Amino acid sequence: MRQIYDFEREIPPALNEKMLREELRRRGRRREVALLAMASVLLQLTLLMAGVWLLASAPALSLVCFGYAAVSVSGSGAIAIIYTQKATEGKGGLRHG
Repeated sequence: MRQIYDFEREIPPALNEKMLREELRRRGRRREVALLAMASVLLQLTLLMAGVWLLASAPALSLVCFGYAAVSVSGSGAIAIIYTQKATEGKGGLRHG
């Protein structure tokens, strides 16, 4: 079997409990963000469907649903852009804080 790491030449980085807990916390946060994004999309789709359903019987309420969905989509997009920019900034080096 071929070795992919040459442990004779370099010492592997030491892992400690704090580093492992930080990685676990980071993965948990990534999962939470993904679930929150899916919930947001489902809420926006529900509002759009409610707006279509109410279009014939209550046009004013339908307009409110469409308006709220539009504001929600634009806000979610802005938050997603900010989140991805901050995530890519952190990949360049170590972040403290």
